[in-house]
Amino acid sequence: MNDTRNVTRSVAPVLAMALAAFVIAAPSQAQAQTSAQSAASDYPAKPVRFVVSSPPGGVVDVRARRFGLRLAEVLKQPIVVENRPGASTTIGAEIVAKAAPDGYTALFGGNTEVVVAPALGFPLRYDPVKDLIPVAQFTLGFPVMVVNAGLGPKTLPELIAWAKARPGELLCGTAGHGTGSHFTCELLQRTAGIKLRTVAYKGTSPMLLDTASGQVHIAIAYLAEVDRQYIQPGKVIPIGVLGERRMKRFPEVPTMTEMGHLNYEMRAWTGLFVPAGTPEPVIRKLNAAVVQVVQEPDYRAWLEATSSDVVTPTPQEFAQFTRGELERWRKLSQELGIRSE
Repeated sequence: MNDTRNVTRSVAPVLAMALAAFVIAAPSQAQAQTSAQSAASDYPAKPVRFVVSSPPGGVVDVRARRFGLRLAEVLKQPIVVENRPGASTTIGAEIVAKAAPDGYTALFGGNTEVVVAPALGFPLRYDPVKDLIPVAQFTLGFPVMVVNAGLGPKTLPELIAWAKARPGELLCGTAGHGTGSHFTCELLQRTAGIKLRTVAYKGTSPMLLDTASGQVHIAIAYLAEVDRQYIQPGKVIPIGVLGERRMKRFPEVPTMTEMGHLNYEMRAWTGLFVPAGTPEPVIRKLNAAVVQVVQEPDYRAWLEATSSDVVTPTPQEFAQFTRGELERWRKLSQELGIRSE
């Protein structure tokens, strides 16, 4: 009997403490939910920072600034674009991954920092799946292969014939090791049965300059990067689209798949990411604002003029898409033996 009373006395304080902890924790959870909802209703209460992982003047930077101006009108707060290039675009992504999860710092980027760099095994200090939350995707485009106008070949079959007659002489410019253009050069060797040499540059601009001057023979770039400055003046010729369909701008240029070269879809997309832990109401509000901007006729027409499809998936659909792309690039990296240097 005494033992029972002793046990009862010893257990009672423990139960009391557990009950007190529960009572204390319950209001804390409710307060956290209320705080998140309040933050979302007030969001944004100050300027929002867009981190861009490329230098000023590039395609992504131009899009970020033009998009930011319009988004600022919708959110009624300034959008500050901050360029943080370097380390194969991973510096900008790391900054956002480690930022406060409040919706005031977002990565305005694409497949390089979220998909390609991780797939190649670059030494990252962030996890693109766990540390970055996809908010909104708004463009999806495909690059085009171009050849120096003075080389001779005007089509891909002619280029392949030229390369087979001169093993190892074809120079394929790339925007850097492990970029989409690097993958395309290696794929061309495999599917066309030719021998070429890759020449790595620090970005697209110097690569295209040397392609136009004949220092290298072929390159891969997006229409917004190459059309006005190089194709229209006749310095380079488009010979193949690395996508699922032909471009409206050049309907006579076939896709690589049409010409028998499979697995050439080098999807380039632009999206917005925030740090993990950002309140769901803030993510929904930011997504709705993005969708509103990209659906505007003027902005939509401007994007489509660069041969980019305008897409507006939900955050969940965007997350599923990025995970699929990451797996696809990992397999391609293993098949071609391309890893980070």
